[in-house]
Amino acid sequence: MPIVTTGWVNTEEISNRIDQLQARYAKNPLVKRIEYRFGADWSDDPAIFINVTVARKDPLPAELQQLAENIRIDLVRLVRSDDIGLHSYLNFVS
Repeated sequence: MPIVTTGWVNTEEISNRIDQLQARYAKNPLVKRIEYRFGADWSDDPAIFINVTVARKDPLPAELQQLAENIRIDLVRLVRSDDIGLHSYLNFVS
C-alpha cells in the first residue's frame, strides 16, 4: 500500500476515490483519460495533481468550461480531498 510522506494521507483511499471519478467520465466524449499523482504543492503541503486529457484537439470553450465545472464538483463530492487536508489541483491537457 503506497503512502505519501509520513503524516500525510493514505494514497490507497484517495486512489479508490479517483477511480470513481475516472469511471464517471470514462464514456464522456471530451475526456480521453484522467491521471493523477501525489506530491507537495508550492507551500510544501500535501497535494494531489489531477490531469484531465481532453480527447478533442479544439473543444468549444463552453464545453470545456462545463466539463471543468462538473469535474470540480465531483472532486469535492467524490474525492473529498479537502476533507482530509489534501489540496487538489486540476489541469486540462490536450
